[in-house]
Amino acid sequence: MPAPSNSTPAPVAPRRAQTWPPARRSPYGLETPLRGEQTALVRPYVVAAERARERLRGRRRLLTAVLAADFGIDLDRHVVGAERRAR
Repeated sequence: MPAPSNSTPAPVAPRRAQTWPPARRSPYGLETPLRGEQTALVRPYVVAAERARERLRGRRRLLTAVLAADFGIDLDRHVVGAERRAR
């Protein structure tokens, strides 16, 4: 004859009590220090703006050199006031 079935549920392990208030965290983020190689020191939009300014300066220098070559202008002597200071 089969054994009678037990209709009582299996015992459940008690849940761990949660600590309240939760563990305190730093308002500045993680407690472990960040690695310098992994963090950006400058915002990307600042770098992009500087690169754009440098490209613009380079284009202006190139345009100045091309126009000076086309019109036969000596750039060293063309600077305003350079002849007066050289004497």
